[in-house]
Amino acid sequence: MKNNLFPAFILAMSVFFISCRTDKPDPLPQGPTCSVRLKIDRERMLNESDEPLAMVKGTPHDLYAVQVYRKSSLGGKDGKYAYGIFDNENDMNLELETGNTYKIEMTMVPDGASLIAKGENGGYQEPFVIGGAGGAPGKTTNRFISSTVQYIEKLNSGYAVINQEDDEPTGYNRPPISRFYGVADNFTPTGDTELAIDLKWVCFGLTVVPQDFTEGRIEIEMRGAPLLTVTPDAPDAVTKKIFTFEHSLNSDDWTADDYSEDIPIAITWFKSDGTRIVFRDIATPTSIKRKVNKIFSIPCGNDGPAGNIAINKEDEILVDDEEIIARPQKNVIFAR
Repeated sequence: MKNNLFPAFILAMSVFFISCRTDKPDPLPQGPTCSVRLKIDRERMLNESDEPLAMVKGTPHDLYAVQVYRKSSLGGKDGKYAYGIFDNENDMNLELETGNTYKIEMTMVPDGASLIAKGENGGYQEPFVIGGAGGAPGKTTNRFISSTVQYIEKLNSGYAVINQEDDEPTGYNRPPISRFYGVADNFTPTGDTELAIDLKWVCFGLTVVPQDFTEGRIEIEMRGAPLLTVTPDAPDAVTKKIFTFEHSLNSDDWTADDYSEDIPIAITWFKSDGTRIVFRDIATPTSIKRKVNKIFSIPCGNDGPAGNIAINKEDEILVDDEEIIARPQKNVIFAR
């Protein structure tokens, strides 16, 4: 009797363990491996002062997402290998198979733990959502999870779901947050080493300077971003406000120095008597480059300038592209 029951018991236990394993990440690779520590090199970002900007070290509130791909030796599509979400860059230690070639993609949101909205599972929403089987908002693990079926899917897109004061979290294609992105491609480890990831700042700045502004409000509507408002008691409300690029064309390198997007922006002055003056219509896109602070100088006095004047003001951090918009004479709509 024991001889007949023992094989059946072994078979049943094998089926049990296999079924319990179907929802778990793939195991770490077998065979020769090496330890690779990822070192972060962040590009300098905007500073409100005129002083030279020192490299900013990570804080516990910064969020990092890393996706690792194993390159195909036959020239096919890169295979998903591992992923991880971190709030401590010192924990980015990755086990890789020696002799294979990898692509490592990373994004970082400064103060992301406060800015990025969380899902019901306690994980972070875009750009930290886990795709694939059983996908969900990504939780901070501070370790790499080996998997070929799960991955972080929004690393090269500007879309993010952010917390909003006194309102529900909202997703934007051009969110008002700072963002870094970088890729290390064709990396073939041969032993324990350290790999530097160059993170580029994929953002631009926006400044609205109202002149002789004493009444009403100025609204700035930028496609893919929240509505911005400037009032006489807060004329600096939109000053070097940072946005992440949308990057809808993933074939474009949004880390390039000359990367730019044509962004539809409308600027409207709503006067106290109900008059609406349109300085810029959203049908006219504005070209804005990476790491450039676009400055709109808005004349609100009785006499505006006769034409448009483009001024390039360059500093150590940003190249300011100031454009003075002529006050329209005919496109005035009265709304009571």
